[in-house]
Amino acid sequence: MSIILDLMLLTIIIFISSYICLSFLSMGLGIKLLCSALITIVITSLAKRLLFKSKSQDINFRKFVTYLIWQGEDKAKELLQQLCADREFEDKGEYVVANGKTIFLWTKYGSISADTIVKFYRTCKKNSIDEAYVLTTNGDKKMMTLVKSFGDVTILFSSFKPVYKKLKKQNKLPTDIREKIPTAQLIKLIFHSAFTRKNGFRFAGVSLLLLAISFFTPFGKYYLALASINLVLAIVCLIRAIKDKAG
Repeated sequence: MSIILDLMLLTIIIFISSYICLSFLSMGLGIKLLCSALITIVITSLAKRLLFKSKSQDINFRKFVTYLIWQGEDKAKELLQQLCADREFEDKGEYVVANGKTIFLWTKYGSISADTIVKFYRTCKKNSIDEAYVLTTNGDKKMMTLVKSFGDVTILFSSFKPVYKKLKKQNKLPTDIREKIPTAQLIKLIFHSAFTRKNGFRFAGVSLLLLAISFFTPFGKYYLALASINLVLAIVCLIRAIKDKAG
């Protein structure tokens, strides 16, 4: 999200700089704004291509784990089934059997609870399973001690790293992870990230700095305009902070 905010700030700075440069030319206000917008689009487009040129189309492991968390257990089962296309795979509901191995799936942000481990244990006992694996997106080493106390059932923990490596090797990594965030959701995320109480004080500080500079520069009116914009942003941030506390 910080990258998005930096890009927004870069765009604003380029636009304002372009407008200031064009203000020395005898042009109408509309033409100046239009030219400034065109210059901004060209420069920001070039900057994005240079800064965000992808070296690889594959997603990294961190993004893969986040993808599994958001997509859930069913997606994890689907990916495991792809790896077992020519071998045994069976969905038992609470767990899957892949290549003769019983596998429980944990695709959540939070760590596995003791109650969940006990549930896995009971499932193994019920189905006469003496060894099982837990593929987890967020393991907890403390659970390893608890598992050892079961004795009659061996439960082994593993991250999704081996699954990720096999999918990458077979060129089967998911591609829908690159789907764009809906515009409305993106705007909402930017708003909540940008207009915080902390940023409100930052906007106010920048506003005061620009106001002070306006007294010592021939471009005073431009600095006053920027100071006013930052002041408005600061007010929006503080209003939102007060609203959140009141709510």
